[in-house]
Amino acid sequence: MKPSKAFSAGLTLGVAFIGINLFCGYMGDTIGAAFTSIVEGTETSLAYIDMGWAPALGLSWQWKYAFLMFPVQIGINVLLLAIGWTNCLNVDMWNVGNKVFTAFLMYCATGSVIVGFAVAVVQIVAELKNADSTKYQIQYLTGVPSVGMPHCMFLSNIIAYPIAMLIDKFIPVKTTWNAAALREKIGIFGENHVLGFIIGTIVGLIAGQGKGALLLGVQVGTALTLFPMVSKLFMTALTPISDATSAWIMKKFPGRELIIGLDWPILAGNPEIWVAIILTIPVCLIWSLILPGNTVLPLGNLMNVCVCAPLFIAFRGDILKMLIVSWLWCPVLSYASSAMAPLLTQLAQEAGTYNTKITWWGCDMAEIRFAIYEALRGNIFGIVATVAIVALGIFYFTKLAPAREAEAKEKLGL
Repeated sequence: MKPSKAFSAGLTLGVAFIGINLFCGYMGDTIGAAFTSIVEGTETSLAYIDMGWAPALGLSWQWKYAFLMFPVQIGINVLLLAIGWTNCLNVDMWNVGNKVFTAFLMYCATGSVIVGFAVAVVQIVAELKNADSTKYQIQYLTGVPSVGMPHCMFLSNIIAYPIAMLIDKFIPVKTTWNAAALREKIGIFGENHVLGFIIGTIVGLIAGQGKGALLLGVQVGTALTLFPMVSKLFMTALTPISDATSAWIMKKFPGRELIIGLDWPILAGNPEIWVAIILTIPVCLIWSLILPGNTVLPLGNLMNVCVCAPLFIAFRGDILKMLIVSWLWCPVLSYASSAMAPLLTQLAQEAGTYNTKITWWGCDMAEIRFAIYEALRGNIFGIVATVAIVALGIFYFTKLAPAREAEAKEKLGL
């Protein structure tokens, strides 16, 4: 691209990411605070505090082998592009920290750095293949062409797609409760700002905020109104980048269709994700209080993106189905974060970063990491779960994802 256009597109993309992150923090400070204030006022034996995804991934960089993951990820991506095993150029370098986090967990399970990096390498390859396998679905749901989602949270769809297939048999696909369907059925009450106001006010009343519930309603209505506006910045930035990339690839690699691997926020303009997140917050807090053996209070990661964003793709934006699975997923996240809590606390104390007991509730692909971690420790449950995940992964990549891609491609008219 010409330098002026490249600068403008790159800066616009940066503005879009910052905007989405600001809104995530805003939602956590409003909706999240409404419920955590109640939980914190009760007597609870939950010893570990969820610090959220940003500090958790930041903490993972304290591991002394973390710096090696950059050349590993870039090298594998370039190699797979060269031999034609992927068409995804992953430029989401921030989430190298997610591979570091995986390697650190597996190192803790085995004491072997090699095993830790081996599992991380499998994750890198799986992320790239998943981006290849969902590019048309992403384009259909977002309107953004030539992008992929190599973020590890979307590997949870290895499990979510089969669940979606089962639920679709009981609740047919034609019965879709997405934002567009709600607007069509209930008129103004389905508009983003009105829907957000209603949900926020109800949440505030449940949380005992009294008159403050109306303010919370306006705050949530504000968020659901502005999210799509910010998300349009992704299209503004990515369209010229995509066009330039496609032209370069056609020249250098005739017949190849390269996609750009980006972080999840290009989905953030879809209100279904945020409705599911908001309505999952009280459920996850209730689960944390009643689950036997759980030691974690969800706090920093109450905005449960790691489940709701993948479910948006798995269920094609159907809010009802997203909620059913999101609510049932909460115990898995609680037990996974409970298992990781001592490890993260020890790492933080050794690095001199935190002196409190901490963990990461809502860890990306928590169920997969949890299963492999337990398998490497010799736990029979973990071994069985890992074998099941591998089997589901084969089913997902060979049957389910290709079928969905063909469906999305047909709808796009490609």
